[in-house]
Amino acid sequence: MQEAPGAPAGDGAPWSRTIAVGCFMVPLGFFSGGMIAAFLSKVVAYVTHAAACDGVPACNWLEFTLVGGAIGMLTLPALVMWALRTPKRPEQ
Repeated sequence: MQEAPGAPAGDGAPWSRTIAVGCFMVPLGFFSGGMIAAFLSKVVAYVTHAAACDGVPACNWLEFTLVGGAIGMLTLPALVMWALRTPKRPEQ
C-alpha cells in the first residue's frame, strides 16, 4: 500500500534491528580499523626512516593496530546505527 506523497516520513529501523546490526559491526570495525592503522604504521615508519623489522610492516605495528582497532570498533557501529535510525525521506 502506497502512502500519499505528502505523508510524514517513517521513523527508521526498529531498535532491536539497529542494536543487532550494531553488534555485528563491532568485530568488523575492529579488524578494518586495525588494518588501516597497520598500513598507517608502515607509512609512519617510512616517513620517519625507522629501522625495519623482518616479517612485519613496522616494529610498532601492534600499538597502531590496537588503537586503530579500538577506534574502528567504536566508530563503525555508531555510524551504521545512526544511518539505520535516520528517518526515511518521503518519496516525491
